[in-house]
Amino acid sequence: MQMTALLHCCGLCATVNINTPVASKFYICFPLIFTLHLRVNNALDELICSFHILSRHIEYSFLLLEAMWNNILDFSSVKAFLRQISEWGQGGTSEYGKLIKKHLSFQREYTFLHNCEEVSIDAVAKQYFHNPFDYIFNMHLNVVFFHAFKSYSDGFHQQLELVKAFNSTVLQVIENENWFMSFCCQFSKNLVILAKLLARRASNDQVKIKAIFQEAADAILQCYKLCQADLRNHAVNSKEIGLLSLSNSLCELYFKLGQIDDCNVCIEFIMKNNSLFEIADNADKVKYKCYCGQLSLLKWNFKEAEECFTFALKHVPKQYRRLRKIILKYLIPAGIFLGKVPSKKLLETYDLMFFHEFTVALKNGNICQLSNAIESNGITFAKLGLSDILHAFPSLCYRRIVRIVARIVGSKIIPLQYLYCAFTLSTEGVNVISFPNFLMTNIVDNCDKWNEFHCILVNLIAKKNINASISTADNTLVLNDSASFPSLSEATYTNPLFLKELA
Repeated sequence: MQMTALLHCCGLCATVNINTPVASKFYICFPLIFTLHLRVNNALDELICSFHILSRHIEYSFLLLEAMWNNILDFSSVKAFLRQISEWGQGGTSEYGKLIKKHLSFQREYTFLHNCEEVSIDAVAKQYFHNPFDYIFNMHLNVVFFHAFKSYSDGFHQQLELVKAFNSTVLQVIENENWFMSFCCQFSKNLVILAKLLARRASNDQVKIKAIFQEAADAILQCYKLCQADLRNHAVNSKEIGLLSLSNSLCELYFKLGQIDDCNVCIEFIMKNNSLFEIADNADKVKYKCYCGQLSLLKWNFKEAEECFTFALKHVPKQYRRLRKIILKYLIPAGIFLGKVPSKKLLETYDLMFFHEFTVALKNGNICQLSNAIESNGITFAKLGLSDILHAFPSLCYRRIVRIVARIVGSKIIPLQYLYCAFTLSTEGVNVISFPNFLMTNIVDNCDKWNEFHCILVNLIAKKNINASISTADNTLVLNDSASFPSLSEATYTNPLFLKELA
């Protein structure tokens, strides 16, 4: 059977013309097909190979991918590893790209590198890849070697060179193709990992730490901008498919650098181009939503933060307990500010009982208890990057006190003296909810405390925590007839660090 076809091996091997029967020469160019040939009947295999060349139906590509996916890979040597990567690369689809990506992570085992020399890696890479991929995969294995032996400085600078080389020799050169974007994104993730590991070793040198993260961010940003320029209406061959993953890597570095505005730019770009989110992997979607949620928490936009972290939690399987716990650490405070208290069982399940201190204090309207919870858990919130959010908790407690007093008084008109008394006792550690006789308590008047109390009430009204007005003539708080205590989702919280006049 004679056939003529022009085959392009997507940069990993040369473009070749075939004017020969389906025979051994064919399999030399395509070891991937040859591997499949060993597993099936010869006649059927020849028929399938011919069909693949003539029609390139996507159904067969998926069949081939499934066969390789289920194959037990034995990376006993550098040769075996690079040969397998080369075979997958010849598939030339994003599915094969994702398969390659899975084997470029630092989580993979590279035991064959323990008895390997750099010279041999370079020689084998040239045997299986054309330029620039021989250079790229050679560098990757060198980086893996440095990572395994904790030579993080050498690994970081090698990975930095790898990402820059990938940008200049692949992204800028190969047009109308995107099959390589998956492992481009993985190389960026590896760079972030090495940057964090190297930064830990320079824990006392903030200037050096910032320089490390900035170098990594600049390298990834160049890849990001090039992919952004390739944005089209149809992502079939566009490099835009890697934008969400690259955005995640940039956001992680920008959060480390404290460059919130740059992080916001990346997130808003994805929001404006929602199709980029839809075509992304589930893991990248979860990570992106977590960064959106973190940014919303910093701005005290609790409703949006809750939506983001709820999405993330729903898309993380229950067996990933550690990841779900991290998400809950952000979701729970967002929910509390919207009036949603987590159950004690949930807190016990994920070992998050420190939130229970906050919920009990808020329920009792106990300012002293809340202050103690804030003081004892300040470091925990600081590690989460949520120190500022602690300043928003007292307003919830003040709102609770007003509600308790209104219920005890049984009227829409509450003397300010009653509220002042309740606030003062609460700061001394008394649970107002369990001390209904506080109205009979004598509180020595203090001008400064009275003014502070008055400011608190004004802020509660301004932030829509309560619908009321203050009557200065009668010294009373007058609650509205309807919805005196609106849903907390309607309340307005403004982080003073994000006020425009302070920016």
